[in-house]
Amino acid sequence: MNKEQVKKEFAQVIRNAKIAAAIFFVLLTPSIVMIVKGVDQVFGQGQDFWFRAGIAGFVIYMGFTIFLWKCPKCKKFPGRGWFRKECQSCGAELS
Repeated sequence: MNKEQVKKEFAQVIRNAKIAAAIFFVLLTPSIVMIVKGVDQVFGQGQDFWFRAGIAGFVIYMGFTIFLWKCPKCKKFPGRGWFRKECQSCGAELS
């Protein structure tokens, strides 16, 4: 796999990570708003529903991190952060 293919595939991994993070925050936000503002319901759902939705979003994000956050070249954990320049496992240039 050449450098450009690695960079292109890792860009897709980053895009998917951002989508998973967005899902988590969208599901978590109503629960936070309800606690801070003292609102009983958001979109017709109570605090228990939104708390569980936030947990589901967290599980989705963690599942992505554990199973899909991998270096395209060596298929190992490349290190933390969306702005990685190189894989900490194999040294491949990622962006």
